[in-house]
Amino acid sequence: MNRSLSGSKYLSRFERIEKLEAGPLKVNGPVVATVNQVSRLSSSTALLNAFLELVKIRITFFVGMSAAFGYILAANNVSINMILPVFGIFLLSCGSAVLNHYQERTTDSLMHRTNERPLPTGIVSPTTALVLVFVLAISGGLMVYLTSNFTALVLSLMAFLWYNAIYTPMKKVTAFAVIPGSFVGALPVMAGWAAAGGSILDPRLIAVSVFFFIWQIPHFWLLMDIYSYDYERAGFPTLRKYFGKKTLAVLTFAWIVILSLTSLLFITTKVVNNIFVDTVIVMLGSWLVVGTHPIILNSGDKRIDKAAFLKINVYVLAVTLLVMIDKVLNFF
Repeated sequence: MNRSLSGSKYLSRFERIEKLEAGPLKVNGPVVATVNQVSRLSSSTALLNAFLELVKIRITFFVGMSAAFGYILAANNVSINMILPVFGIFLLSCGSAVLNHYQERTTDSLMHRTNERPLPTGIVSPTTALVLVFVLAISGGLMVYLTSNFTALVLSLMAFLWYNAIYTPMKKVTAFAVIPGSFVGALPVMAGWAAAGGSILDPRLIAVSVFFFIWQIPHFWLLMDIYSYDYERAGFPTLRKYFGKKTLAVLTFAWIVILSLTSLLFITTKVVNNIFVDTVIVMLGSWLVVGTHPIILNSGDKRIDKAAFLKINVYVLAVTLLVMIDKVLNFF
């Protein structure tokens, strides 16, 4: 779940790494911070950037948004009461992200995509990272429990444990770890839903949970293919070990089609009751399928994979915002 929804920024990052990924890495272990890097720590901007990198703000922001999505769906409106429990879920996800940095600090130092993160460079020490994990996890957990309910806390903690204790170690064992690991994508929505007092057996929750679960699989498979050299350099198994380029492209596209079809559950389970919103959801699904179909025609082309990766994220973000805006407009 290490991704961005910002198109131009991500493309420049992709292009920079593409020039490096097939070549050798200049270091084979944790990088020592340079004098210039250390001196930049005097800048509050540099400190903020290091913190935002540690908490993987692009990912955790979307986790918080997913929790808000679940809360709004369960409450069927927007309320000031949602702020603290959603923020608590966000803090827990930030703690989980920092712990992931700590867990993968050695492999991060071996990958072009991650060797400039705060821990591999030495800008932040492992001890400091663990202290930050403790502060974020405890404060987030307490906030969820004190402002919502025990069910929301259990689901939030389950996301924390599933990501760090199950998915992260499993990535080093099998390239298929993302399939059970994708459960993490659904848990923030479920936690937000529970925080609003919704039943976890509600068909609407099941529909949106399946949607967020399915999204994670093609999302990560494309990412793994784009950075395959980097993952293999760091010792992670990749799907190229099991499938040829064409087969992998077809399987990934199949998951994208399933994701698009899953969004139709929003209509059948009455997540939305607006003909205009229903129509736009169908149109967005069609746009996604048509827009990502080139990954089959150009299997193995990383630029095509990058475009598909971005389209998937834009699609999920658009559907999420569309449903949330629908609920907000109903509220007003």
